[in-house]
Amino acid sequence: MTSFSPPAQTCRGHAIARAIAVAVLLAAAIAGASGRADPGDFQAMPGLWKIVMRSFDHGHAGQPTVQWHCVDEGADPWAEFAHLPVPASCKRSGEHRSSTALAWTLACPGAGRGRVDFDSAEHYTGSVSLQGHDVVQVEGKRYAACTSPSD
Repeated sequence: MTSFSPPAQTCRGHAIARAIAVAVLLAAAIAGASGRADPGDFQAMPGLWKIVMRSFDHGHAGQPTVQWHCVDEGADPWAEFAHLPVPASCKRSGEHRSSTALAWTLACPGAGRGRVDFDSAEHYTGSVSLQGHDVVQVEGKRYAACTSPSD
């Protein structure tokens, strides 16, 4: 009885094909992991921010108000960018953070939600809505580095 032994070229071909398949799977796994947003890596830049806020009453926009404040490197995004006015009877819950957005729901007499979205590390827009109607809209833009701790 004779045994069949494949030529060395065939074995090398299978080994190369397996190595390529493993490399492709590994690359896909790495790309998939880096494609997900790390909520701990919030993408807003520190510095001097100009915040323009507009309140709405029964669908009518009020006059915009402007606030300037410095955000430092270690700032909590929830405290710095999602601190938007809501009716006193509302409580924020269901907070969710990605690298470019903050979102939450409001427990009120009516259903509500809020959201802040960064389209770059230096600009964002946000809103708070109750029963499907905006009550606050906000836009923030970074202008410069802060010049001192008291800014």
